Amino acid sequence: MMKRFHKTLQSGMTLLEITVVLLVLIALAGLVVPYVGGTGGAAMCKATDATLQAVKQAIMGGKAGPGYYADTLGTYPKASQASTDTAYNLKYLFEKGSWPDYNPKTGVGWRGPYLSTGGPVSGTLLHDSFGTVFNPAAPATDAYVHVDITTDTGEHIFDGWHRPIVLQIPYYDDDDEGPNTADYHPENARLVSAGPGNGLGSDEAGIDTIIQSPDASERDDDRVLFLNGPDLGKNKPCDE
Repeated sequence: MMKRFHKTLQSGMTLLEITVVLLVLIALAGLVVPYVGGTGGAAMCKATDATLQAVKQAIMGGKAGPGYYADTLGTYPKASQASTDTAYNLKYLFEKGSWPDYNPKTGVGWRGPYLSTGGPVSGTLLHDSFGTVFNPAAPATDAYVHVDITTDTGEHIFDGWHRPIVLQIPYYDDDDEGPNTADYHPENARLVSAGPGNGLGSDEAGIDTIIQSPDASERDDDRVLFLNGPDLGKNKPCDE
């Protein structure tokens, strides 16, 4: 009799233990998932910032030597030296366009590739902002890129969320020069990552920084790095 009672009690306790364990696992899952997601997001954010710095050195030069900017006599990546060419595009760190080959005697010319890693863009996965091209004939219309990245071919550089990093040469009125003096401002050139977002093609994964902004103040969760000086705005901390 005692043996049978012990067996019944043992069976009941086992069921209770299973229930408790399941409840504990569910509770832990609720805690762990946000923690892992936040930690992974912070890591991708920091990786993006490191990539932005690497791209900046490829353009502006660094410890490894002069970059694209010096080799092309103060021009940011684009297909040609023509002043009317405003299709600024980081893919020209990988491909020459119509630039002459580097001449060691003059120290001028394209001697890339300036970066060792890149890849093609899958345009179908990108937010529409990557295809919203700036038009100086309609400068009041918000725009985010100088060339349609969603249909562009060639090598591109990606942030931690595997979206292309873009180059922006801001276009706006300079109050010091008087009214109606809108023009490109290469002194405020910057690199922009669309930031974490929420899925590759979602609205949250779009670029928030418009080309018409001098300081990228409306960047939201974009990661921005100015090429010629300190950040005129402020990126969110990676752990937010």
